[in-house]
Amino acid sequence: MKKIALVLLFAFGTTLSIQAQEFNTIPTSQEFKLLADGWYKFSLEGTSFDVEIKAGKFVKGNIKWFDGATYSGTLAGTELSGKGTYVWKDGSKYEGSFKKHMRHGKGSLTKADGTKWSGKWKENLKNGKGKIFDANGNVLEEGTWASNELVANKK
Repeated sequence: MKKIALVLLFAFGTTLSIQAQEFNTIPTSQEFKLLADGWYKFSLEGTSFDVEIKAGKFVKGNIKWFDGATYSGTLAGTELSGKGTYVWKDGSKYEGSFKKHMRHGKGSLTKADGTKWSGKWKENLKNGKGKIFDANGNVLEEGTWASNELVANKK
């Protein structure tokens, strides 16, 4: 019973907190296109940047938003793309692959309470093989997900 309650709490908490605020947007300016390739530190619209710019586009670096959320990793212009780590203000953290500003590919989402989902993602949804762990690292659920729903338990 305790295991089921923890799984439901994790699923419900993930849905509310992560969907309430997916990822912050990356402000941009036409002036970036005029900059020479290299590393730059600056602030724009309450967002702090320490990023590499190539051909006028962000390619990797560290970003901190006004709400305290941070991202460190690769970028494709103004989108999170490739490998990176996003940390929300509450301490929840996603480490893994991004595509077009969404969790996509392999990655792990650790909630502020220590519960964790590790597995495959598709367009911000659990999709493919994965596991849910409690705060002590014990596996609570293992199987295959489709669109955030467990469709097959691993026996």
